[in-house]
Amino acid sequence: MKKILLVCTLVGGLISGAFAQNDKATRGERTERTPEQRAELRTKRMQESLALSNDQYQKILAINLDQEKKREEARKEQKEKMAANREQLKANRAAIIKSYESVLTPEQMNKLHEDTKKRREEMRDKMRGRKK
Repeated sequence: MKKILLVCTLVGGLISGAFAQNDKATRGERTERTPEQRAELRTKRMQESLALSNDQYQKILAINLDQEKKREEARKEQKEKMAANREQLKANRAAIIKSYESVLTPEQMNKLHEDTKKRREEMRDKMRGRKK
């Protein structure tokens, strides 16, 4: 009887552990909060640590909300700039490849592509090694 109870407990623990790992937080994924949620969270922390009155809480909440909205806008602008930069780099790279093709033989171009691919894979492996 004790063995059956022990086995059931172990199986239950393994199953609940498997479900717990499915949570986004345990997988390292962040849930994106809205500016309102971030402002509310920051203000609540301030209220707890600073013992804010209700009037102070409302004023600080308004300040934090304004700040979070500005941050959100800045993040969007930064993402747009990065996307535009990425497109510009792709266009530049395509122009360089076109210029190389006018000078190099097809065999040399194949070798260049292979070398580039090899360096890219080495860099990925190197970066993955750092993350672990």
